[in-house]
Amino acid sequence: MKRTQAGFTVGELLIVVFVLGVLSALLLPVLSQQTEAARTKSCLSNQQRIVAAIRMYMADHDQTLPPREHRPEVLAYFDTMPGGSGYLREDETGHCRMATLANPYLRWPVVFDPYLPGREVWLCPSATVRGGATWVLPGPDWLYHLQAWEGVWGGYNAVYGGPCYYAWPQGWGGDVTDSLVQGRLAVPTLTPYNGTVAVGAFQQSIATNYWPEMTLQEVASPDRFIITADGGVATQAISVGTMAYPELCGLECGNSLCGWVDWEACADAAGDCGLYHYAPNDGSFLLNPSLRLPYARHRATGASAAPPWTRNGVNIGFLDGHAQWIPSETLIAEVAAGGIDGVKAWGPTSDCGFANDHPGVPTIY
Repeated sequence: MKRTQAGFTVGELLIVVFVLGVLSALLLPVLSQQTEAARTKSCLSNQQRIVAAIRMYMADHDQTLPPREHRPEVLAYFDTMPGGSGYLREDETGHCRMATLANPYLRWPVVFDPYLPGREVWLCPSATVRGGATWVLPGPDWLYHLQAWEGVWGGYNAVYGGPCYYAWPQGWGGDVTDSLVQGRLAVPTLTPYNGTVAVGAFQQSIATNYWPEMTLQEVASPDRFIITADGGVATQAISVGTMAYPELCGLECGNSLCGWVDWEACADAAGDCGLYHYAPNDGSFLLNPSLRLPYARHRATGASAAPPWTRNGVNIGFLDGHAQWIPSETLIAEVAAGGIDGVKAWGPTSDCGFANDHPGVPTIY
């Protein structure tokens, strides 16, 4: 008697494939959410390490945050606006603040480096918008190097350096060890639109809220005083807008010194940080929540212009040493109400520079 061999029919195979497809469609979003949740926790953990390092640094330096530039020869040089920008942006001391920005050894990640387990803690795993070591200067006599190359660098449109860029020391730019000699930035601003990142260059998505030489005694409530935050490309001197929506650049800006935003493009990739679409300079981002609503909704969906790691909120580190995740709109409301301190808004009447007001006086323009 001839025996037939058992097997699957084509119809049965199609049913199995269909069932597997349905299960995959059901499971993949769950697995994706779990993965992103793990990455978000990793980012929060990184920020916790950084604020702990800041507290350790302050304990070793009379409870004071890192210094600004004080050397008379450096201040005198930058007060002449040698970069040719034509606009002297002063800090609280009355000197050009570019003197501090041009010192590669005063970058806060550089200062805090001995207190951290590794430089990778400055980068969130899922951050698609990031900054890092841009303009790399050789040391230790970086001032002489700038003076020797004067005429090559400078101005607001300088490609390879000048007072517009924070300077970084050798060892932070990967295979870029001297931006002026090599003719490139280690981490181009608005990557990847302006070029590729150098191999081994330091990258950063967690920003520091720049308060040089501020003492702990000056802060009324360290547990509500922001010192770090998810920052996107803005990694120093961040405002409430760049904290709340780090994937976009300067949403609340409303003057010529800021990147104005194309509000019609907020719901797609054209509103992504790096394209800098310009909008009327009404500075209305913080004054009119409805302008934020289309982007906030889009951001919550995890679509292409809204990395799912954000979950419509951000991680914030506070000066007392703790870090927490806060919804973006809650952050803006708390800053406006005075419940969260240490940061102010950039608006149409501000200079889009450092927060020069006294701690405890948040300003919403």
